[in-house]
Amino acid sequence: MARFQIEEIYGERLVATTSAEAPDALSAAETLTGKAISTKALQEHWFRVVDEREGTVHEFRIAEEPPKDFAK
Repeated sequence: MARFQIEEIYGERLVATTSAEAPDALSAAETLTGKAISTKALQEHWFRVVDEREGTVHEFRIAEEPPKDFAK
């Protein structure tokens, strides 16, 4: 398994970071969130996952939509 650095971001602000071993970047993001993840689509709340060995960067968001009253 590869080692990934996972960053949770709201807008431009880093709110959490961790690392994990996982078979791929998507699985690494799911490890942090515990939720289904999909590719980033201009969301305020998103995750950057960096493969520490390959140096590749991936961007994801939580697959479900945030509540309508979600405070930014």
